[in-house]
Amino acid sequence: MATPAPPTNTLLAGQLGFYAAQDSPYRTYPYFVSGALDSPKAVVFIGGLSNGLGGVPYTPKLSAELEKIGWKLVQTHWSSAYENFGRSSLDVDVAELGALVTHLRKQGAKTVVVMGHSTGSQDVLHYLTRRADADGGIMQAPVSDREHFILQDDTKPWFDQLPLAEKLLAEGKGDTVLDYAFDAHGLRLTAYRAVSLLSPRGDDDYFSSDIPDTADGIHVHPLDQSFGKLSAPALALYSEKDEYSHVPDIDAHIARWVKASHGKLDTHVVKGANHAVEDPAHQIDLAAAVVAWLGKTFK
Repeated sequence: MATPAPPTNTLLAGQLGFYAAQDSPYRTYPYFVSGALDSPKAVVFIGGLSNGLGGVPYTPKLSAELEKIGWKLVQTHWSSAYENFGRSSLDVDVAELGALVTHLRKQGAKTVVVMGHSTGSQDVLHYLTRRADADGGIMQAPVSDREHFILQDDTKPWFDQLPLAEKLLAEGKGDTVLDYAFDAHGLRLTAYRAVSLLSPRGDDDYFSSDIPDTADGIHVHPLDQSFGKLSAPALALYSEKDEYSHVPDIDAHIARWVKASHGKLDTHVVKGANHAVEDPAHQIDLAAAVVAWLGKTFK
């Protein structure tokens, strides 16, 4: 789900750093720090499908508001950025996020919150159910890829490839790149990532409206095993006018997440906002909700 990038005349002052994201002395990834640069409190931000470093429009506003309360914003680059997500996974994203969190801890960070936009929200939930080294998580635009793609004329044909992808995955050939031309989006998807994005058995399927409270043998992430297993407090920011969301009742939808979390999840609906919160007025609401939650959670 593509997100419009900030205007090309946007300038954000800060510092560029590098961290070792994999077990290789020859590969590092960049990260950009803004806000309160010397603060020991950091929000580590990752974008969604097709995003890259600095590719979400509200981050300049968020950075400015974080600076006011003594936090810094750390925006990362990651190996599945841009169109590379088709050959990657949430596991890879989480490993790279974890490497950055570890790096920041070594640099003196005392409080680290991981935050994601869109599919970055799946990364955050994946992170908080598999690791315990982040102090909190923020999910912005946590919507279902599966429920959106099935309704779009250009992506609905992807589901024709699902039986083949599932077969290859079952045969241990999940890294096979499907022959089907996903050219409408300039993509090549592995069998694994196709299943992950398009099937209720897929690792990416955390936010669909038909996910049950407990295991049903179909959905890989019942709510008691996702929101019910949070390792740290979390905030879900849902856009009221999210063009990629297809749930009939947002409040009822996210209320199920809150119930499953046993008190670890707070939610906020950004009134009038679209998926990427492009409108500056809505960015004020989003940033205020983040600041309020951080102030309440990390006193």
